[in-house]
Order: sequence, then C-alpha cells, then structure tokens
Amino acid sequence: MNPAKSRRPRKWWQADFGSPRDFVRHAVLLVVLFGVAHICGLREYTSFLNGTAGPVGTDWQTSAFLGVIYVLLYLGGVLLVPTFLLAAGLLAAWQRWPAKRRRTSRECRN
Repeated sequence: MNPAKSRRPRKWWQADFGSPRDFVRHAVLLVVLFGVAHICGLREYTSFLNGTAGPVGTDWQTSAFLGVIYVLLYLGGVLLVPTFLLAAGLLAAWQRWPAKRRRTSRECRN
C-alpha cells in the first residue's frame, strides 16, 4: 500500500481543534450524517411535531426519538454547516494574512 495515500485521510481526521480544516471536517460530517438520516427515511418520523403518530409499526417512543434525531441533524445542517464553513474561510484568510502587515498595524496603533 502506498504510504502517501494512507496518510491523507488521517491528515483530515487529525486536524487541530479550531483550525479551518477542523471546521470543514465538522461541516462535512454533519452533511453526511443528515444525508444518511434522510436516505434512511427518518423524515417520516418528524410527524410528532404536529401531534400525529409516526409510521405504522413503531411505538410512539421510537417514533419520537427518531424524529428528534432527524430534526437535530436538519438544524445542524441548516444552522451549523454554513457557520462552520464561514468560520473556516475567515480563519484561513486571517492565517494567510501576512504577519508583517499585522505587525505594522499594531505599531501604528501604539
């Protein structure tokens, strides 16, 4: 096996906490989890929100639990993914900003 290929996935999953790569990793993970939940048909279980029973053949506890999982993944996908991607972009831009300009701007303030 090629050692370069085996290191590439590990590099993504061992990102430093709070780094741009970490934010992108969490965004991708949320999108994948939501996609899996949607493909598995958990959307049908969100009927507990309006007080109706879920699909036939499941008890209300299971139906409510699966519905809550789907709603949380949906909200994570709608609210957190764009936030993570914006944070990753802003942080990456800030880290690439030349240190010389940052130093000059600090000297001007003093």
